[in-house]
Parts: sequence; C-alpha cells; structure tokens
Amino acid sequence: MRLQYFDSQSSFRPLRAAICLLLSLCVGFFVWRTWHWSLVNDAPQISYLCFLMEHGMAPYRDIIEMNMPGTYLVHLSVMHMLGGGALAWRIFDLMLLGGMSAAMIAVAWPYDRLAGVYGAALFILFHGRDGMGELGERDLVIATLLMASYAFMFLALRKDRAWPMALFGLCAGYAATIKPIPLPFSILLLLAVALTFRRRGNPLLPPLLYGVAGFCASFGIVAAFLIHKHALAAFLYDERTMLPFYARLGRFPAAWMLHNSTTSSISALAVLAFALTWAMRSWRTWEERALLAGIGFGIFSYFIQQKGTPYHRYPMVAFLMLWAGIQFTRALRMRGAVRGLGVAGLAFGAILAPLYARTAAHRPWSQQFEGALMSDLNTLGGEKLSGHVQCLQTSAECDTALYRMHLVQSTGLAYDYFVFGPAGNPVISQSRERFWQQLQQNPPEVIVVGVGRYPKPVTGYEKLAMWPRFHDFMTAHYVLYDDRTFPTFEARPMAYRIYVEKKAGGSLR
Repeated sequence: MRLQYFDSQSSFRPLRAAICLLLSLCVGFFVWRTWHWSLVNDAPQISYLCFLMEHGMAPYRDIIEMNMPGTYLVHLSVMHMLGGGALAWRIFDLMLLGGMSAAMIAVAWPYDRLAGVYGAALFILFHGRDGMGELGERDLVIATLLMASYAFMFLALRKDRAWPMALFGLCAGYAATIKPIPLPFSILLLLAVALTFRRRGNPLLPPLLYGVAGFCASFGIVAAFLIHKHALAAFLYDERTMLPFYARLGRFPAAWMLHNSTTSSISALAVLAFALTWAMRSWRTWEERALLAGIGFGIFSYFIQQKGTPYHRYPMVAFLMLWAGIQFTRALRMRGAVRGLGVAGLAFGAILAPLYARTAAHRPWSQQFEGALMSDLNTLGGEKLSGHVQCLQTSAECDTALYRMHLVQSTGLAYDYFVFGPAGNPVISQSRERFWQQLQQNPPEVIVVGVGRYPKPVTGYEKLAMWPRFHDFMTAHYVLYDDRTFPTFEARPMAYRIYVEKKAGGSLR
C-alpha cells in the first residue's frame, strides 16, 4: 500500500487543540480530586524500614528483608527533602509523573508535539485509576527512569553527541539498583548506541565510556550508602539468598498472568496502535525499534516477576502509550483508512481520559485495619511502646500503623514469610535464627499478628504453629488481648490479633 502524506498540523488543528485541552483538564481534575490520598500499601511499609534505619537498625544486617538499596535511597530522599507524611509522598508521585511526562514529550518531539502529551496524560490517568495504593511504587520509579534514559539516549543520537549517554547510564543504572531486571536491557541499549555511532562514522568509545561512567555513578551512590551503613557484605549475601527465595514465592500461572497483564482499554489501544504500526511500517528506523524494544522490555519485566501486581505493568504501559501517541499523530499526516485509524486512536484516548479520571477520583482504599490497630496501640501505651512492639505480617497495614505512630519495632523482621515457612529451607532457618536472637535481646511487650501467610497456603493464624519454637514462646509468655476482623478488601482477608506479655496483665476483651 502506497502511503500519501500531508500536513496534519494545520488540517487537524481544532482536533489537536481539543484533545490536548481535554487531556489537560482530566489530569488537572485527577490531581485535584486525589490530592488528599493517604499513605498506604507498599510506600509506608518501605518508609517504615527507612524509619528503623534512622533509629539505629542497619539494612540487611539488622533488618530482615530483601528490597534493593536503591529503593531505600528513594524513600530516604523523600523523607529528608519532602517529609515522611502522605502529602510528601503524593508530591513525590506527582514529581515522578512530571518526569515521565517530560521524558515522553522529549522523545516524541520530532514526531509530533501532541504525541508526548497524549501518551503522558493517558499514563498519568491510568496510574491514577489503580488507586492510592500504587503511589510511588518501585516499578513506577523504574519506568520513569527508563523513559528518562530513552530521552537522553535519543538526544545523543539526534545530536551526534556522546555526553548525554552519561545521563542515560545514570538513570538506567539507578533503575537497576531498585530491581535488577533493567540492567541487561540497559547494557544492550548502550551497546546498540555505540554501534550506531560507529556506523555513522563517529568513534565507538565515547558513548560507551560516558554510559559506563553513568552506570558507575549510580552503583557508586548505592555502594557508598551500604558502606556508610556497614551493610555491604550483608547486602551481597542477602541478595544471593533472600531475593531468589522471594522471587519463587507467590508465582501465578502463565495463563493467569496473561489474563491480568492488561485491561480491555489498554488492549484496544494496543490493537489500534499496532494496526497502524503494520500499515505504516513503523519499525524501520533505529528509534522506532528502540521504542518497540521498550514495550518488549515492559512485557518481559511483568512476566519475569510473575507476581501479577498492577504496578508491575507500568514500564510496559508507559512505552505502549507513548508509542500509541506517536502512531496516532503520525497517521494524521496520511490519507485514507490509515488517517481514519489515527483519528480513531486519538478519539479513543479522549474517551478513556475522563473515564480513568473518574475511576481514580472514586477508587476506595480500606484503612479500617490501620485505624483500629492505632487505637488499640494507643490504649496499650502509645508512644511508650516504641522499641517494645512487633509486627508479624506480610502486607503493609501493621507497619503503616507503626509508621504513623512513630513506633520502633523490637526487631528488624519486615515480612513474616521469612520465618513462617518450611523449616528445611535454608533462608527460613537463617531468618528464624536472626529473628530469634533479636527477639531474645529485646522481647516485645506487644505482638501484632496479621491474618494469613503469603503466599496464602495457610489461612487464619495457623502460621504460628509452623514454627513450634516460636509458638511455644508465645504460649509461655503472651496472652491474647484483642482479636479484630474487618471486611475483605481486594480479595484479602483483613484481621489481626494482639498479644501482650503476661506480666503486663493482658486479657481478651
């Protein structure tokens, strides 16, 4: 099929202006209606671990968990520069979305100015529809850093300048300190850029050296943090043991992952975008292939993690929406059915935007667990419990309550699946021993046990019996104080039990 081009900037000016205005209004409405969002889910849980670090616990040595150090540095930076409350994290999330938008617009600028705005606005609103539980999530940070690395990579290639590759390496390298998945992909991109420089008659080494320098700067920042905390050796050991153990937990079957990898709206958007990709043969240039590779990386990242959480889709969705914006606006410069598909794609985005914004504005998040637990802990002593309370739960509600109350845990155990599991597993055995030693050094006055065990083969509170030594310790020294159950939220049972030391005179209400 022979494609015919014409100037879309003048012919579609009213349509383009209307779509840009509508998208801007929807983003503004989303920000306004969600400004009050609370600090919930993973964000306060990881911030609580940073709070423990600020109160003397060393990562990986004292804190028993497996998150990468780049995650800690993000949270520590927000806590020190913006504060530790909900508003600070809301501002940080919007800063991430602003960075994502700027990078998208920079990447799409030579193609069409509307393309970047379209992709950025839809991504912001798609992220919003996931609710307050996904604010500032790790894969959102990774997606933003990778999109920024693309902007610097394209700048280097468009200007035939090697120095932007240092910023590419800095962004891509730091993304790999949050989760290691982006590292191989980023290295391949760096090699591809160097080879492209060489094919153009430019020296091969400068982009490589600048890129490697950026990687080294990111890794150096993280290494300095670990050395400062005297935790480098502990980190290297834990990442060889605890991270692989966690990666094998809670994996969903491939069919379930495929079914939950996207939504009907994203699927429709992808069909329209890739129909135009085929019609316009949009895979011939280096940039087009790189953007398609970004979508491929996002798909790979989602499936390799095999957890199926909504925020794991963010790298894939970000690159897909940018690609869709480029294809739809490019199609406006053509005639016939191709132009019609482009108009349809832009119109579809204009329909999705207010729907996403409305969903975001009305997305509920249960905080009954945290509210009730804070009330119970205040009754039991409030701030006097700092250093004398312990959570045993995988999900974030208990840590969130302690974080809001500024209460330090007795031990550094973050996720209870490291101690409640098969006794023959070396990670379980080692984590139990570490936790037990900390427990004996500083026995808590209050223990909060969350219902269930990740990844859910045990319901109720039967997990305590999976570790007979700890179960006997609880039976000998603690008595049940309170037992609360709340409505199920997002298919998760919500309940906890509070145990208090017998010498404290606790009794079931």
